Amino acid sequence: MLREEILAGRLQGGSPVREHEVAERLGVSRTPVREAVSRLVAEGLLLKDGNRTAHVFRPSLAELLEIYEIRTPLESLAARLACESPDEEFLDALETAGDALRAARPGIDWARKHEAFHLCLLAGSRRPRLTALVRTLRVQSEPYVRFAVAFDFELREQARQDHLEIIQLARRSAAEEVERRVRAHLTATVTRVSALLDSHQVPAPGAAPAEP
Repeated sequence: MLREEILAGRLQGGSPVREHEVAERLGVSRTPVREAVSRLVAEGLLLKDGNRTAHVFRPSLAELLEIYEIRTPLESLAARLACESPDEEFLDALETAGDALRAARPGIDWARKHEAFHLCLLAGSRRPRLTALVRTLRVQSEPYVRFAVAFDFELREQARQDHLEIIQLARRSAAEEVERRVRAHLTATVTRVSALLDSHQVPAPGAAPAEP
């Protein structure tokens, strides 16, 4: 119920989601509400800092574009560094992460394994400062990706194809091609997510529910 209310725009971006209020409104105990909130936080539809009240994710096109403007060159650089002289351990780990992602169930399972794949590629750069910077930017942008995937199933399919190509290129130590593929992958992602936000297909703060 909570998920549907968020996706339909009935709960506006930035709105607080207090467990006791939701439980009272729905006529249920707080336990299933608490579990639902935890799942929605994992999906990126709700944001929660520490033990404070969860809030509905508030998408911002300007924020998204700024994050990717910084993230794209850094993450594609890390991918190139990871594939310049990749060892077998790294390649096996990347392939295992790719296999897990292809077998992932839609939703939280896919989101977690998608993140695991990219973090594996990132770690292969063996550049701790670069890795830390990109990880921070990924944390900031991941809610947008998770939010968009709930609307755009083609985004997940395109990501699957991109990840497979990245693994194949990494196996050939085609570092510069990996860099270009990752850059194109990130550019395509931000373009699709931006289009969803710009066209109001993703509920913005105060947006009315879409007509059936």
